[in-house]
Amino acid sequence: MKNRTRILALLMGIAMLVTVLAGCKATDNGEVSPGTTPSSAAATDSAAATEGVKLNLSISEALSTLDPSQNGSMWTMTMITLTNYGLMSFDKDGAVTYGLADSYDLSEDGLTYTFHIRDDAYWNNGDKVTAYDFLFAWQHVTDPATGSPVAYALGASGVKNGFAVAYAGAPVDTLGISAPDESTFVVELDAPRSYFLYLTALSSYLMPINEAYFNECGDQFGLDIDHYLACGPYVFSDWEVGGTSYTLVKNDKFYNADQVTAEELNFSVITDPSQMLMNWDSGALDFVNVSGDYVPKYKDDPALVINDMAAMFWVAFNMTDETIANDNLRMALSLAVDKQAIVDNILNNGSKAADYIIPDTFAPDADGVFFRDKIGNPTYNTMDKAKAAELWEKAKAELGVDSLTLDLLYNEDPIFPAVCAYLQSEWQNTLPGLTINLVSTTYNNRLELMGAQDFQLGFTRWYADYPEASTYVDIWTSDAQMNYGAYSNPDYDALFALENGEYSLDQDKRIQAQADMEKLILNDAAILPLYQLAASNLENQDYTWVKNAAGVVIYQWTAAK
Repeated sequence: MKNRTRILALLMGIAMLVTVLAGCKATDNGEVSPGTTPSSAAATDSAAATEGVKLNLSISEALSTLDPSQNGSMWTMTMITLTNYGLMSFDKDGAVTYGLADSYDLSEDGLTYTFHIRDDAYWNNGDKVTAYDFLFAWQHVTDPATGSPVAYALGASGVKNGFAVAYAGAPVDTLGISAPDESTFVVELDAPRSYFLYLTALSSYLMPINEAYFNECGDQFGLDIDHYLACGPYVFSDWEVGGTSYTLVKNDKFYNADQVTAEELNFSVITDPSQMLMNWDSGALDFVNVSGDYVPKYKDDPALVINDMAAMFWVAFNMTDETIANDNLRMALSLAVDKQAIVDNILNNGSKAADYIIPDTFAPDADGVFFRDKIGNPTYNTMDKAKAAELWEKAKAELGVDSLTLDLLYNEDPIFPAVCAYLQSEWQNTLPGLTINLVSTTYNNRLELMGAQDFQLGFTRWYADYPEASTYVDIWTSDAQMNYGAYSNPDYDALFALENGEYSLDQDKRIQAQADMEKLILNDAAILPLYQLAASNLENQDYTWVKNAAGVVIYQWTAAK
């Protein structure tokens, strides 16, 4: 029996996010109505739509692909979600609503979603979007043969057998998804997940791929404007891999095109913060990030908007490197850094020094208690320069060296060079005999090098995919694609199995397992957390900027005031 008025919070009960995460349309008492079909996914008066908005925007990294299965970057994900679309989407209030599905049914046990694909959803080549496009895309991203950096995604989303297919050799056709016909897509979960609908709106790896077109393109799929399809609000009019500017225009085949208020998006890759802000000051950009020494200049500017982010930045240690594999060396490097100086003197934007890896004010439980508060706010590897120096001497003795040279890899970015130069100074001053070479490269090349374990120290980050701690701890299992440092601990993997198996329906045990996973990886000094990001943006006040619960801008709804 189906329940068309089930309260999504009952699935796992994140009450604070019920309106956003439940999606669809909420009634006055907080219930959602899975079976209803609104006349428009953006349920607003079309007469209010503003025509002619053209936005000039900056990004800090080059776009590498439009293939949802190969995305490992925040900005690539943004571009994919602008041209592709999910089963659900975000409305003009930033809340979850219908997308390429115009309704869904939910089983009484909260484990089975039956999505109904809308009749007016088309790819920009004229092909109809079908349930088979989702079936192919979800199987493709999880299939180990694909080599996707987000192969874990369906398992982390709660899809039945997602982890078994990605990592345990289970056949792809055992995934808990099916398409009984072209209009019906069925998803079976291994446990109720309150954030599941949110993921189907936000996550590029849960978006459809036209299988026939994919096969026609072969290995060129998603690499230029001649080898991709769009079913979302925009299409590219200008883009090539390695390029520094991208133009997106409204997709006239998009089912909700008449509601899209921003008709053109012009992105420029700018990694120099001074250049970015010069463009802002001249009116050439409508939205930019600002940090460090530049923040005071704009502190009284109404255009400055600061938001907390569920985004963590850290140094990954490559365990396959014989030198980095030394436990005392990694712990010495971890204890030698004054992280507070990074957030106070380099970022200067409200970011927090982090002796943890699961973010603060993040992942509320059924009672609205944030993860870190619930587990007692533990911290790990807090700065202790004397202890760092002691461990450094032990590491040198164990390695049989008097001095050491290590490479720190990072990618071009407005702020990363300053952070990495500071790390270089801290380590060299605290650990005599240590030399740090700074290795700067492009974002895409950094991902390639780290993915191939061709690095020693790598400065990297992760933006939460959904408001639950597993979005972090699940990426460091022994066989996870995003585990760049090749960290491997049988106890960690055992906790992962419990978290996603026996404990999946027991909130308190699941949270404790996640806390224990965080403790293990930091006690092993497998990574060095540095800070939790706060986003300080300058936003053109002539426009209304719509954001979802994660603080991500939904560009299509940007309108003139």
